[in-house]
Amino acid sequence: MHSFDYEKLKVFQIQVQAKDQGSPSLSSNATVHVFILDQNDNAPAVIYPSSAALGSLSHQRMPRSAKAGHLVTKVTAVDADSGHNAWISYKLAEATDASLFTVNLYTGEVRTKRAVSEQDDSSQRLLIEIQDDGEPVQSATVTVSILLEDGLHEPILDLRQKVSEPSKKTGRITLYLILSLASVSVLSLLTFLILAVKCMRNSRSSGSCCMRRSDCDDYKNPNRNLQIQLNTDGPIKYVEVLGGDMLSQSQSFRSCMSPMSEYSDFTLIKPSSTNDFKEVISVLDASLPDSTWTFESQQVSSEKTMTYTVL
Repeated sequence: MHSFDYEKLKVFQIQVQAKDQGSPSLSSNATVHVFILDQNDNAPAVIYPSSAALGSLSHQRMPRSAKAGHLVTKVTAVDADSGHNAWISYKLAEATDASLFTVNLYTGEVRTKRAVSEQDDSSQRLLIEIQDDGEPVQSATVTVSILLEDGLHEPILDLRQKVSEPSKKTGRITLYLILSLASVSVLSLLTFLILAVKCMRNSRSSGSCCMRRSDCDDYKNPNRNLQIQLNTDGPIKYVEVLGGDMLSQSQSFRSCMSPMSEYSDFTLIKPSSTNDFKEVISVLDASLPDSTWTFESQQVSSEKTMTYTVL
């Protein structure tokens, strides 16, 4: 018979055979699984700081300008037992000034309870007790020495706060970038859709996105009225009128002049009927220059034409 150590052996098996005394002898076998229960036989062991194995911790420096909640140091310990026997708690057993420091019950962080004053001693000593949750209770202690110094600008930093702050800033910047990209994408899509709808409407109404209805109407119903005026200076001038019917408000006018003309002015003449137009053409044909053409005869013919057509 010997005892079992849970940390070395947690479970084992036993083969059991039952046999009778008859003839022939009969038997049966069974396997027995044995589970070792943990006993609280291990005390907590301090793993940080490593020098705590000697029962004390090297001196920690802290500025006198430290405010309440300043992180001084952190004590870490483990227990080899399992279950509730391995639950560890920390508490401040002794202190030079118990009103200045506090120890977190579950994390072992040593922080200031208030701001350091000039009346506080420069050397502070803390005795921290570490206990498990087993029966009977196992415990260990570690001593922390703290030196208060003036002008110390680099105290021990709270790594959790320093790491969390940049991560929060980075997360906000990423969120802003995502929102900006989403907004630009939505605006671009809306602009494209609006332009597409307008182009489709124009194409349905006029048949082309780049041609207005009025332009199409001008080409669908062309109506030309040609009026010719022969000036006294000799070159022929005429005005070509391109547009719709006589009641249309929009008409297109084009001025055509002889390259030899020295004047750029022209007269818009009210369109005449078909019969009048034919008569004007016949008069003009009769007045074209021939071998007997003179300036006086041409002037008389021009005055007749102007008297006939101008309103």
